[in-house]
Amino acid sequence: MATRQKEIVNLDALIPRDDVEAKKPKASKGVIQVTELAVGRHFYGLLRKPLFQRETNDWDVDNVVSLVRSFRNGHLIPAVILWSADGTTFVIDGAHRLSVFVAWVNDDYGDGPISQAFFKHQIPKSQLIAAQKCREKIKAEGLEYAELQKLTLLPNRTEEQLEWSTNIAQPVETQWVVGDADVALQSFLDINQRSVEIDPTERYMIVERKAPTIVAARALVSAGRGHAYWGDFDPAHVVEIERYAKNIYDAIFEPENAQPHTHTELQPAGLAQTANGLRLALELVNIVAGVKGKTDNMDPDVDGSQTLRVLSKVWGVVKYVAGNEPASLSLHPAVYFWGTTGNHRPSMFLAVVSFVQDLLQKNELSTFTLHRAQLEEYLIGKNAPGQQILSRYGGWKRSLEPIQRLLRQIFEGLKAGKTEREISEILFAVAGGETNNETKVENWKETRSAARIRASLESARRCAICKARLVMVHASDDHIQRRVDGGHSGPDNAQLTHRFCNHGFKEHYAQLREPIPVIPDPATIG
Repeated sequence: MATRQKEIVNLDALIPRDDVEAKKPKASKGVIQVTELAVGRHFYGLLRKPLFQRETNDWDVDNVVSLVRSFRNGHLIPAVILWSADGTTFVIDGAHRLSVFVAWVNDDYGDGPISQAFFKHQIPKSQLIAAQKCREKIKAEGLEYAELQKLTLLPNRTEEQLEWSTNIAQPVETQWVVGDADVALQSFLDINQRSVEIDPTERYMIVERKAPTIVAARALVSAGRGHAYWGDFDPAHVVEIERYAKNIYDAIFEPENAQPHTHTELQPAGLAQTANGLRLALELVNIVAGVKGKTDNMDPDVDGSQTLRVLSKVWGVVKYVAGNEPASLSLHPAVYFWGTTGNHRPSMFLAVVSFVQDLLQKNELSTFTLHRAQLEEYLIGKNAPGQQILSRYGGWKRSLEPIQRLLRQIFEGLKAGKTEREISEILFAVAGGETNNETKVENWKETRSAARIRASLESARRCAICKARLVMVHASDDHIQRRVDGGHSGPDNAQLTHRFCNHGFKEHYAQLREPIPVIPDPATIG
């Protein structure tokens, strides 16, 4: 049976963030009336989430509607835990519940005025769809806040309507943390460890939240939208941080709404707005920046210069991996980054980025282009060595170094002119011997994904220069004979290539005053 895709309702905009550090705590008490959560009301104006709070984007449409329904029907709602400091009320636990009530009262389920301003009017399509579905379901069940408020104006109310009016007038219960900012942070960690345990990466990013690598990861995974963790930096640095973040996001996370069971054009880095997206962003930053393990001793970034340096370095590699820059190799996602049943492979993505970084450092991009098509055939061939490594070692960092070695050894074998059999023997050894490479298709969604990925590989046009598969949206329009050499702009002098093949590889041989090597098409080699 197919698994239904959940529509995640992004409520992260509805309670602003603020830093709890240096705030002077103040003893407080009291409950929350939902009427006080409307924009313009005093309580809502003072409400904040600490910077260490996780993104409020985990609940789906059913979770949101269920909470509103429970509140209207008078069911028990767990208390929200708050902390007061310098006149501001911080949500330590219960941010999702409280955000749902803010969404309900203000009719903003991730697409309203609050969210539009927060996301700089660049809300992903999937978020808009989820918001609308949420609003429609709220209306269908008679849960609209504005309509329930009108019940008090009815001259005659049914017993059920009277009960609803009474219930929505009840406050949201609260508990209050007593202590300083460190106590507030520890309370958050303790509470969340007891319930749904915080992912180690997420906990690490909370504790080291001011390290430049952490800020850089948060910026690039959000395309510079949402809460600006970098907002207090030097204004000139803020502009550049957001520019680099948007460039990186567009290169690796677009098309951001594509799903493998419905699309053939997929993102190199998978879906950004998931827990994996944030983790992948951090791992990407650490790999490119050369950070080994935790950055416990890394000093906080004070003015944004370190964060900017990190993002600049990441962009300096990513622009060769994917995207529309002239330097882009535009590596085909179905070849490198996605499994045959529609699972994104973070280890492959990170290993390929590391491999490309190594090619750059060794000035081997043109050599790679000579052998690229053949290397890709090995990756997607019947032995699928990358998948074998993932099966043997597992995902993420456990497979990272083995896949890096695999790519390098295939490349070195091709450069040395080894035969397919000789390279296969190398791959057999690297992958750790034979493994069962049969992929069991569990449901219809995986079957659809497999069909589209297979179609993407089989129908892909090939670059006229290197003969590797093209991602058509990133294809470069190339003059076969350069215009500077007298080439015309007619159709018989036009071809589609990778951007690097056009602007890098081709120019490399032009500068050498040598003809471009004729690379055989692997599809025609028997």
